[in-house]
Amino acid sequence: MSFIYPRTISITRPAQDTAVGYSSSYSGVQPSNETPVASDLPASIQLKKERGKPDPNLPADAAAKTFWTVFIPLGSAPLGLIRTNDIVTDDIGNRYQITGAYWNSLGYAALAELLEP
Repeated sequence: MSFIYPRTISITRPAQDTAVGYSSSYSGVQPSNETPVASDLPASIQLKKERGKPDPNLPADAAAKTFWTVFIPLGSAPLGLIRTNDIVTDDIGNRYQITGAYWNSLGYAALAELLEP
């Protein structure tokens, strides 16, 4: 942990659903169905933007969905480690699903959506 990267995260990968068509066992993204990819990575998590209400517009939906940028410094996560749909869990228990990740000369920058608890 440092001033620039004050957070600690872990990354897991959801199991691939191989079922075709209707599957009564689907229950969304669940930690019990995820494979660990990396842990104790230093990170900076910054609010990117908000967007409108979730599409289903259910009474319990959050007022707005939020997107966050997760920065991981060079040398902490090698190129190719992080993929779209991976799950980031931060040191206070928030979970984010990566919608896009890119690697550059400073390390990883991943756009992620905050998952509802």
